[in-house]
Amino acid sequence: MKNTRRYFLKTVCVGIPLINSHSLHSWAKKRTYNRPNFLFILTDDQCYDALGCTGNPLIHTPTLDSLAARGIRFENAFVTCSICSPSRAVCLTGRYGSANGVMKVGGGLNEDEKTIVHYLRKAGYFCGMVGKWHLANSPAWCGFDVFDYFESNGRYYNRSVFESGEKKVVEGFIEDYNAARSCDFLEKAASNNQPFFLFHCTQVPHMNHEFDWNARPQTLTLYNERDMPVPAAWQDDLSGKPPYLKESRSRTQALKYGYDKKEAIQRHKQRYYAAITEMDASLGKLIDKLDKLGLRENTIIIVMGDNGWFLGEHGFTSKVLPYEESIRVPMIICGPGIETGVTRNLVLNADLAPTILELANIAVPHNLHGHSLHPLLKKDGNHVWREAFLYEALESQLGSWPLLAVRTNRWKYIQTFDLNDPTKLVFEELYDLECDPTERLNRVYEQSFVFVKEQLADELVRIKERLEE
Repeated sequence: MKNTRRYFLKTVCVGIPLINSHSLHSWAKKRTYNRPNFLFILTDDQCYDALGCTGNPLIHTPTLDSLAARGIRFENAFVTCSICSPSRAVCLTGRYGSANGVMKVGGGLNEDEKTIVHYLRKAGYFCGMVGKWHLANSPAWCGFDVFDYFESNGRYYNRSVFESGEKKVVEGFIEDYNAARSCDFLEKAASNNQPFFLFHCTQVPHMNHEFDWNARPQTLTLYNERDMPVPAAWQDDLSGKPPYLKESRSRTQALKYGYDKKEAIQRHKQRYYAAITEMDASLGKLIDKLDKLGLRENTIIIVMGDNGWFLGEHGFTSKVLPYEESIRVPMIICGPGIETGVTRNLVLNADLAPTILELANIAVPHNLHGHSLHPLLKKDGNHVWREAFLYEALESQLGSWPLLAVRTNRWKYIQTFDLNDPTKLVFEELYDLECDPTERLNRVYEQSFVFVKEQLADELVRIKERLEE
């Protein structure tokens, strides 16, 4: 049994050093430039394949595609909890929500929690934040020197913001405002004799306050509504899935949108894609400013989605649930010392904090759950990487029941717990993603898959226990 176990999952890495830190620091010291700058772009509710560079022939994202062409695109990037506040907290701390304290929308980090911003600022970085903020802690509490932000979600136009501490309403498209404020930050950073870290958080493509993507008419003309594909599983009857999902908000809200008819899904996808195109254009202004200021050569650019989004898959809308469209996100890293290409390794939003610290040549705290992506940024091929990760959504959010999941390169095992008793396991799911990428066939009750289920259940417990250490 032990030998079979090692064959099934060779190494599941959570909180375990993967590579020799001395070699990483040696590589960093060989670079011919000083500590790099960081531009971290966090997009909101962007599906993992809502980029032209993923092979999507319909969507127009020239800015993001150009960044992918200049760096590494992560084909299998995931979040540890697919909803705004927990995902952002993980990005900033490198630690799961069950450890950092943010398990639900609007949650706050524990009083003794440290963010990467604290470490970067201590090392001499000028740290700024622009755009959507969705934590109970303030940007100042999280360590930022300067910040222009708005809270949660809302209007695409004429949005209320906090600019330099003053509350005001700004005219125009919110992403143009974000780009302008970030450009101002870059100008200040260029005049300083210190490296910078800029956390640029978009609102788009999150729905606006009216549950719509109100893209400009001229942008909508780029997309023919009738050309929009509908998901293969849009008519999923949810057999094999937890019974509560048939009455959950993910399904009832989707029916309000008309997702029982493919035309409604097509219309939403058209508007969603158009909104992303407009966000991409605004990001282009930011990248152009980086070039004009001569900062590109020494700036690491990171792009990641805070969570995915259901556009009719399984008849769902929204996020949180542990299926691929919800937990899988786009991710790109480009900049000096980073080679170009695509990797299929399983990477997490928790990996970004240690990656940034390593690239900045700052010691990585031992309590982080993520791993530095350094070995994946070079094509030497000599690295060991995680073969599984834990997904946690233990607080009921947007109608979900408490759940845990473990995903490997091939399998996904899900545990759902009673809404009123999160210690009581009430449903299990097992999907073979190689044969069933749309997650429609639950194999957990089939005798031939008992061994797989047992191994994954054991790994889920093991990883969870490691996170609690």
